[in-house]
Amino acid sequence: MNILSRRMEGAAPRRDQRGLSLIIVLIALLIISLAAVALLRSSDTSTLVTGNLAFQKSALAAGDAGTEAAITWLSAANAAAGTTFDDVAASGYFATTADACDLTGTRTSAAAADDVWWIPTDPDPGVGCSLAARTLPVGTAGVPAGYTVRYVINRVCNIAGDPNSVVGAGGTPMSCSRLGAGTSEGSTRGGASYGNTPLTGESQQYYRITTRIDGPRNTVRYIQALVVI
Repeated sequence: MNILSRRMEGAAPRRDQRGLSLIIVLIALLIISLAAVALLRSSDTSTLVTGNLAFQKSALAAGDAGTEAAITWLSAANAAAGTTFDDVAASGYFATTADACDLTGTRTSAAAADDVWWIPTDPDPGVGCSLAARTLPVGTAGVPAGYTVRYVINRVCNIAGDPNSVVGAGGTPMSCSRLGAGTSEGSTRGGASYGNTPLTGESQQYYRITTRIDGPRNTVRYIQALVVI
């Protein structure tokens, strides 16, 4: 009896299981789950950013098609005497710089009265701007499916009329930006000087082409080019 009692007294007491290991495992699983969710969200964000960049690059390439179409029209129009002296709204051409117009709609974002009429279904921009863009036909070379390209051409002159005239309609002095040729090229009056004609030789007229591209995921991009024809 004494021997048994001593053996029982010498045994270590058994401790109750309180579930501490289970709690630690659950916390570890929660941390791993949160890390996995964060990794998935990061991957989705990267994919979205990459896709948006691809759309922007495609929009930029499509914009080149709009600029080329505008240059082609200008080249043909300049071949016909007097065609570029006045507005040709159906072709997106306007004989003045139209400084009062907000080309991208960001200069006066709170007011639309001076915006260019880029989208035909939008209301008329009003008295502040009378520029209506020309939309390239569907299937135009260089314009990917899902993109719409529109452009506006402005001659760099203060008023409409013959740029070789001293004054325009109503007696307003004619002021155009032109590039001289021959012996006048490079001079202060014959070079790219605003409001002056070259001393001698022929001259070329400056035109500003503004192109808007609308694409997938509400992609909107503007491209502007200054050309001499």
